[in-house]
Amino acid sequence: MDPLTAKPHYPYPSGPIRGQPTVNPRRRLAPLLESSQLVPLPNPLPPNLNRKCAFTPTHTVSVHVLPAAFPRAPSTPGQVELPPAESFKSKDDRKKFINNLVQKLVWEKQQLESGSPDPSIKQEVSEVGLWNTALRIRRNESTVDGGSNAKGITLIAAHPIGFHKEIFEPIFKRLIEQTEQPSSTIRIEEIWSIEGISHGDAALINGRHLPRIPDRSDYGRDIANFLIHYLPEGTDAFGKDLPLTLGRVSEAISSARVKNGYPDRHVVAFGHSLGGDASAMCGIHYPKLFSAIVLSETTLFPAVFNLSRVGPALSLGAMGRRSSWPSRAEARDTLSKSLRTLDPACIDVYVQYGLVEDPQTGVVSLKCTPEREAVEYMSRRIMNETWELLPTLDESIPLRWVMGGRDDASALVGGPEASRITVWRRPRNTSNVKIPGGGHLVVQERPKEVGEDLALFLTSLFGSSPSEKSKL
Repeated sequence: MDPLTAKPHYPYPSGPIRGQPTVNPRRRLAPLLESSQLVPLPNPLPPNLNRKCAFTPTHTVSVHVLPAAFPRAPSTPGQVELPPAESFKSKDDRKKFINNLVQKLVWEKQQLESGSPDPSIKQEVSEVGLWNTALRIRRNESTVDGGSNAKGITLIAAHPIGFHKEIFEPIFKRLIEQTEQPSSTIRIEEIWSIEGISHGDAALINGRHLPRIPDRSDYGRDIANFLIHYLPEGTDAFGKDLPLTLGRVSEAISSARVKNGYPDRHVVAFGHSLGGDASAMCGIHYPKLFSAIVLSETTLFPAVFNLSRVGPALSLGAMGRRSSWPSRAEARDTLSKSLRTLDPACIDVYVQYGLVEDPQTGVVSLKCTPEREAVEYMSRRIMNETWELLPTLDESIPLRWVMGGRDDASALVGGPEASRITVWRRPRNTSNVKIPGGGHLVVQERPKEVGEDLALFLTSLFGSSPSEKSKL
């Protein structure tokens, strides 16, 4: 049992762990530069970017934009566009078209990852900088006083493929509810949920400037870019409003963060699936930024595992997915069935914030289109590289794994034994829990339980003594 929660967990493997062939992982990420040209922000902005309101009685929510990591990984030129279903003579014709398209895209991605791609793919790196969007939840009254409470807990969340920055809101509410209890010895100063460039509101802003085939490593670089260059100093942020567009901090502050971390923050990463991969990668390459890391159901696995069919199968499923509905109400009826394992609160935020409405027709469509979701599943190299590098994550960083308790939760990465090996890749200062009834989407299926686990873990790290508690 997990000592922190008394819930099931993956015990440390009893026998020797078989070594795996190396993939010769890259030891450094691409540099984080400042783009001289950014995608113009649309006018008017997507309605959700104007959101600012009470999130709980103690916290306020707002939405912000910031330049994404630059440059991006090379891509093939153009856009992936699927013709309307009615343009095909039959369902079989559409299915054949999608199958051929996915095969072509998989080949293009393999070439991009090969290091010596076929010249015919004409890889390119855009000179135009993209945007990330970020959800911010901040405590109305800061508890940071420069004395015994010198650092505020700041949670940095990263979402899975096909979801968006708001998908964690039910967890955040449970976490805040738990930590605002009179008996709690911690408080949450800030939560930032970073949205990938092709998801949610970021997808609406970046539009046709998005790369044809993105690379997963760039989401990890987006997190690093935010933490190093755009997360405001605590004195400028705690208990205060911030502008829509986040400003870049000075180079002196950025350099100090990379070398020494933050003088006024406990930064904790919380990543799920793709977001977990990105958070782990960021932590490996920029360890001083983090006071702790929480990973849930990552898709990291060793190259020796024969999972070459998993990505294309997921791409085929995504590409054929329905993407629009006559109304938001009808969308919810349909999605409640296809997403039936999710907690109702997570379905609500998916329908509210994952869809965009045409103001003239009322038709709602996925912000992350089927084509955009499909191409995200085609990366493989960075998952193998990050899995291999997990043992190099600084042992001073507490690492928590929040896993699904069902046997099928780890099907994407080779099964329960594969997950067991992965969560113990870095054995020191590591713990894990299996949330009963949760699958790969445990974060959306069991948000209350995940929020409670986060509260327990953070309290075990940063909880004050009884004498200090009275100052909260």
